[in-house]
Amino acid sequence: MIVFGSRSKQCASTMEAVNALEAFAVEIVREGRQGELMLKPGDKAPDFTGRDHNGNSVKLSDFTGKTVVLWFYPRADTPG
Repeated sequence: MIVFGSRSKQCASTMEAVNALEAFAVEIVREGRQGELMLKPGDKAPDFTGRDHNGNSVKLSDFTGKTVVLWFYPRADTPG
């Protein structure tokens, strides 16, 4: 499940989530609401759910109080 502002969508894959986020962002830009796309310094990151390298569901809120680094890379750059 991804949540972007007031919109949400259940996604079966990372690529589907990326496409949904892109569609949400394009809609916001078309409506002239670009200010909604960026967090300001000190803003709380919105909670989201994703999958770890083992396919387990992980929520950002699972790491409250800890430092979190997100590393995005193209699937073609993965081993195997």
